[in-house]
Amino acid sequence: MKACLAAVLALTALVPTLKAAEPFRPKDPGFVVAELPGRAVRSRDSFARQLLLSRSDPQKATQLAAALLEQARVSAQPQLYGRAESVLAPWVARPTVPAALLTLEADVLQQRHEFGAAIGLLDRAIAQDPRAAHARLMRANVHIVTGEFDRARPDCTWLLGSGEQWAGSVCLAQVVGSTGQLERARVLLERLTADESAGPSVDVRAWTLAVRADLDMRAGALAEAQIALTRAVALAPTSDYVRLALADVLIARGYLTDAVNVLGAARPSVSALLRRAIALARAHDSQMQGSLAELRERLAVSAQRGERTHLREEARLALEFANDRRAALALARDNFAVQRETEDVRLLARAATDARDTAAIASLEAWIRRTHYEDVVVDRLLPGRESSSGATTWIRARRS
Repeated sequence: MKACLAAVLALTALVPTLKAAEPFRPKDPGFVVAELPGRAVRSRDSFARQLLLSRSDPQKATQLAAALLEQARVSAQPQLYGRAESVLAPWVARPTVPAALLTLEADVLQQRHEFGAAIGLLDRAIAQDPRAAHARLMRANVHIVTGEFDRARPDCTWLLGSGEQWAGSVCLAQVVGSTGQLERARVLLERLTADESAGPSVDVRAWTLAVRADLDMRAGALAEAQIALTRAVALAPTSDYVRLALADVLIARGYLTDAVNVLGAARPSVSALLRRAIALARAHDSQMQGSLAELRERLAVSAQRGERTHLREEARLALEFANDRRAALALARDNFAVQRETEDVRLLARAATDARDTAAIASLEAWIRRTHYEDVVVDRLLPGRESSSGATTWIRARRS
């Protein structure tokens, strides 16, 4: 799982706010970033005024775009990302752009899974301001999400050396945990999270626990992953990112009612609806049809807009419900070409083996050999890669 409000974070991407980047709190009582029922006209007028002011003042542009992005993540209103981009676009088009604005535009791009373009902007921002910790963490995270672990390592190391010890440690744990040193990474994060009260903020501690849980899952330690994510949800109860991760572990362990309950507090996103449908289907609950219908409607709307940000969910939907192996493999391949987090690697492994596609299997195995990526689920799915850990996988256990 990525540490990105990217995130997470989406992406995400979850990129925690470092101490060098305080959240924006508007001083003007008339400042509006989101529309509320009955106040749409006033909200639009206020935004238009703020947008006009932002055209000539980079600090106002930075504040307005940052506020819109923060509100977009909290409220799950995708239109707010569009508003943020309308603030940033005139600045990004200029030959010289302040580093802070480049970083914010990169945030918008990675939310749309335009990772290559996001990296280009972050490279420019860091070239201008080499001590931009937030930009470095975001760049490292994008490289981790796209499976370019060695390219993330220098920024993780820089964060450690700059005094951002916690963020740097988590960043580096993700890199070493994906390049042949999974157990070392688990030990590092186990020590880091041993103290319940330690950490720069509750959001950063929740992010750390989510990363630790991801490593635990890949090691087959589902009980430990569940404990870590339960702690993360307690720290950040409004974070859908950690709720969805906990739901995945609960589904994997067969705790289907618990998974549905955890998802009940999440916003009805595509990711949440998919997991709810899977949990209800495995529990033989007729409510599954409602979740599935809403999910497919959301995906249809997204497709009409020309969006390609739900490839992961489309691939998992095809595997779980459509019984179309070739379509599932095509989606999983397309998704893997964009992002390579735990779920993405597992989806491709499952789709390739279900379709008995030797070329897809060979391609994935070559990537694993090159990166030294470790995951007991993938090991059990791919021929000749049976893990010696004896852990039960969330895929084979459900198919048997």
